[in-house]
Amino acid sequence: MSFATRRGMETAIQQAFSNACEQNGDLGLQIEVFSAHLLSVIERNVGCSNNGETRETAIDFIARLHTKDLYLALGCAQGINAAWHRFNSIYRKYLMDHALRVCPNQDAAMELADSLPGFIYEPDGSGHSRLASYDGRSSLATWLRIIVSNRAFNERENRWNKHEGIESIGEIPDNCALSGIDAYLRAGRYEHMINDAFKAACRALSDRERLLLLLRYDREIQLSRIARLLHVHPSTITRQLERIYAKLRNNVKEILVSTHNLEGAAMEECVAEIVENPNQSILAFIKRA
Repeated sequence: MSFATRRGMETAIQQAFSNACEQNGDLGLQIEVFSAHLLSVIERNVGCSNNGETRETAIDFIARLHTKDLYLALGCAQGINAAWHRFNSIYRKYLMDHALRVCPNQDAAMELADSLPGFIYEPDGSGHSRLASYDGRSSLATWLRIIVSNRAFNERENRWNKHEGIESIGEIPDNCALSGIDAYLRAGRYEHMINDAFKAACRALSDRERLLLLLRYDREIQLSRIARLLHVHPSTITRQLERIYAKLRNNVKEILVSTHNLEGAAMEECVAEIVENPNQSILAFIKRA
């Protein structure tokens, strides 16, 4: 392996770690732990050959991974409290919403959603935390959807095998176990298109429009305080933000239609991916625009 290639790998891993810290905050996960885990993921998927071609492929592979999700999942697998706090703030409602779609009733959904953090933290057959098996090739949201769907399906199967009455099983959709797979495929199918549309839509924003969005959603400043900072009435900020939302929606859809030829059912599916997947966030692109 050449010095340049080795340096390229190290730089890619360090950049991935830096970006993940920026997105999630410093969770207390050491870069050495992150690097070792990422290298094991690369070895399983790309190989560990010392030839330059394999190493260049590995660098490209890193760029395609959801490394900020990998960082968060690894932090949770390490039992870091800050990581679990971050996980719950992002995914608690998301898990409950999906559980409601695949469980027979609200009580079953609440039980499944509440038990999921413990389930994914517990060791699997290999003796490692289940979260350690997440490799970042899909978003963490997609991985979690698959876990929720499969657990709901397995619970129904377990009840059936115990010969419980059919009324106790409830009416879970027949495709519940497949919904997670569908989500995985949907995320992979539209990720590039969504990122491309987000980038283009953000470039079309003015400096003031970007400032308003960053103040409100990156720094989480209340509308009244933003209004005082900009010397306007709060209702003015509200109207301006509404116009910015409309502008972003229109620009994103226009790019999806004109550049990626999406229409009809494909457009609906892509929009559903944007709405339902918490990892599809335009904020990161606004910060870089």
